[in-house]
Amino acid sequence: MVVLSVAIPDADAQRRNRNQDEQGSNAENRTMSAAIGEPVLAAQECLDAENYTCVINSLTPLLNGEINSFERFVILRMRGVAYYSQDRTEQAINDFLGAVNTGIATTDEEVQLRLNVGQLYIITERYSEGIRQMELAVQAGAQLTPNLALMLAQAYAQAERYTEGLRYAEMQYNMASPRERRNYDMLLFYYQQLQRVPDQLRLISDMVERWPADRNIWTSLVALMAQTNNESGAFEANKLMYLNGMLNEERELVRLAQYYSYFEYPYRGAVILEREMNAGRVERTRTNLEVLANMWRQAREFDRAIPVLEAVARQGSGEDYLRLAEALYEEERFAEAETAFESAISRGGLNRPGDAIALLGTVRYDQNNRQGALQAFRQCGQYSYSRRTCNGWVEFISNEINAERQRAELRVRVNTEECRNTVREAINLVTITGNESDFDADGNAIIDVPERCQGFFNERGEQIGGYGFTAAAADEGEADGADAG
Repeated sequence: MVVLSVAIPDADAQRRNRNQDEQGSNAENRTMSAAIGEPVLAAQECLDAENYTCVINSLTPLLNGEINSFERFVILRMRGVAYYSQDRTEQAINDFLGAVNTGIATTDEEVQLRLNVGQLYIITERYSEGIRQMELAVQAGAQLTPNLALMLAQAYAQAERYTEGLRYAEMQYNMASPRERRNYDMLLFYYQQLQRVPDQLRLISDMVERWPADRNIWTSLVALMAQTNNESGAFEANKLMYLNGMLNEERELVRLAQYYSYFEYPYRGAVILEREMNAGRVERTRTNLEVLANMWRQAREFDRAIPVLEAVARQGSGEDYLRLAEALYEEERFAEAETAFESAISRGGLNRPGDAIALLGTVRYDQNNRQGALQAFRQCGQYSYSRRTCNGWVEFISNEINAERQRAELRVRVNTEECRNTVREAINLVTITGNESDFDADGNAIIDVPERCQGFFNERGEQIGGYGFTAAAADEGEADGADAG
């Protein structure tokens, strides 16, 4: 027979059993006649030889004769062993229970038989019957050892009677010395089924300390912390797992990088993610590249974000080009940023196209392309959410252009007037002190016009440009007309 787990009574229980046996049984009740003894001995020899059919064939006829309770007890128990050894579980259970029901069994024998029957019931998935037999064994005097408590906890778990079985799960854990992994696992299973989250966390924390190299325990700890919204605890656990080489799957590595980003350490997260991409443990998929690019942007490492954003944009949408354009703008690569903004707008699909057009206007303005900027800002003024900003830019740039024009006109006016005075002085000087060569055939003084004034006056002192030139020419033409009349 395959050995079944049994519980042996402690010393006090054994003494009580002997007293009970002496009071409730006499020698006659535990004797066997020669007519029964000989075939029983023969059956024992068959049992020793593992000839179980021989055992059954030898003992079965005896049960039909006149036998006392002790003889029936011995025969049924022995035949039950043979049935069990042949995997005839139902017959074994009937014989073992029949032996108990003879009433002749000692406490130790009853405990042994009920524990065996309990295990057989559990093997055949009759968990409640198995539990009942084991608990009857305890009532009969079996010591509730850590192993027996574990067996009962397992049976209650298989019967899905978690509330009732919890006491055994806690008992096997508390009594075990030293505690083994199975003691922890059984109690943790009950806490999980009963949703006793604080107890789960306490137990798993102890398990991490005891088995720090066990990846499964760490994974359970991370999952539990995430379940309880303890994101910082989950982050710390993930960091330790990574440092100890326990994170190998792509989703775990990406999750760790995202934890760094979530807790305001995007640079470290991006470094890890890029390293794992280079090592080939994280694929360069569009999704993963977007995660990496966003972390570089969050860390304001735009120069490192740009190559990633370019890779994403080549296979992406307008939003991807928009992110690339923003990174290029931050790096003051304005011409490239302008091209990327234009690509984003032309590809479409933007959540807020007006904002993108406004950024295009800004990057054009930064390149001193005010007319291009005005065009963009007038366009984005068509969107309600960007109208105020864009109209403000249109007014600002228009005022700036007007102001520059006015300043230029003022400079021309001042320079023209200053040159007019200079020319007059030169003509007066030539008129007073000049000789014949200083006058033309019409008697007009010829002067040397300073270079700064040559765009405004000629050598005869006539205005040829600058402020008031058009008006002066008109007046002069009117005067010529009057003389001709």
